[in-house]
Amino acid sequence: MKRPLLIACVTLAFARDAGAQQADTTDRPFVRGGVYDKPFQHRLAGRAVFGGYAEAHWRHERTDGVLAEGGFEAKRFNLFANARVSDFVRFAAELEFEEGGREVKLEFAAMDVRLHPALSLRGGMILSPLGRFNLAHDSPLNEFTDRPLVSTEIIGVALSEPGIGAFGRLRTGGASRLTWEFYATNGFSDSVVTGSEAGTRIPAGRGNVEDNNASPAFVGRVAWSPRLGTEFGLSAHRGQWNTHASEGVAFDARRSLTIAVVDLEAEWRGVVLQGEAATAVVELPDGLHGIYAARQAGAYVEVVREFWRGRVRTMPQSSFAAKARFDAIDRDRRVRGDAVAQVTAGLTFRPTRDSALKFDLVRGRDRDQFNNPTERAAVLVSLTTYF
Repeated sequence: MKRPLLIACVTLAFARDAGAQQADTTDRPFVRGGVYDKPFQHRLAGRAVFGGYAEAHWRHERTDGVLAEGGFEAKRFNLFANARVSDFVRFAAELEFEEGGREVKLEFAAMDVRLHPALSLRGGMILSPLGRFNLAHDSPLNEFTDRPLVSTEIIGVALSEPGIGAFGRLRTGGASRLTWEFYATNGFSDSVVTGSEAGTRIPAGRGNVEDNNASPAFVGRVAWSPRLGTEFGLSAHRGQWNTHASEGVAFDARRSLTIAVVDLEAEWRGVVLQGEAATAVVELPDGLHGIYAARQAGAYVEVVREFWRGRVRTMPQSSFAAKARFDAIDRDRRVRGDAVAQVTAGLTFRPTRDSALKFDLVRGRDRDQFNNPTERAAVLVSLTTYF
């Protein structure tokens, strides 16, 4: 009698463990801090829930010892909402107000149709899955005041594009999983080259709402997560950037822009490591070679260590975090100059997990196209919270 009972207990234990592993892979967010992983979303009426976050900065920056920037700024105010229309249909949206309301942007507005855990359809204004940071860039989620240089100067975070495609997740054994996203979008516009007198600036080509060349671009990301808190991702974006025809008459060749990104998130003994590296290739007309950059690249690596959780007695959920990040971008790989490198270190205090007071010290060196260096130093303080 004892042996069948023991076998039954062991079988039940394995079944529970397998069920827990399956729940871990399917129940955890598609992207931590992504579209459907937002705190403080409240139901006001009907099927929709609402929330948002706000961010304010103070910065004091000197370039070669001369004050270059200083003062206070209401940096961002974002509102987001999502609704479960049915068991198979969801809708989510995010509206961003920047620079005290001087810039308003529809950052995300898309409908998802779930056909299977491994396959969902999505269409609308999407956040392009070009690197993990573009999918999870909320200020309260991240530890630093400024976004990484590779994200803002090469990729163009936040990169939102009208498009349609699909995404899904696959269990790969135990607690591990594979996630994927693939979309056709409008891509970038001529402003990649014409939008700045300083040269090739990929982020200037964002916002191609009407598609200047009626030629779709394609963007996708594949990420493998062996366990919660660890993820390796590969992504790419490729499409035509230039206007090549008018009223059916071609006057230029089709020219493409390709961006490839590798990203990493890992946690070991309380230390969180994150980073991304990107490279971009812009097909240029013959007359612009040597004047505009055809190749750009950049990367960042950051390390964060949380400590003193609950040490402030009046704030039992509070914590502190020590942090450091290295940023580097090369706006023209053909020349030695036109590059930026900087180191940021500081401290973050969180009264709760969803609010942060950040202190950052930045030291950097900018090099112009002739490789002349400029030294930079900054003190940054910011407040941010979900609501």
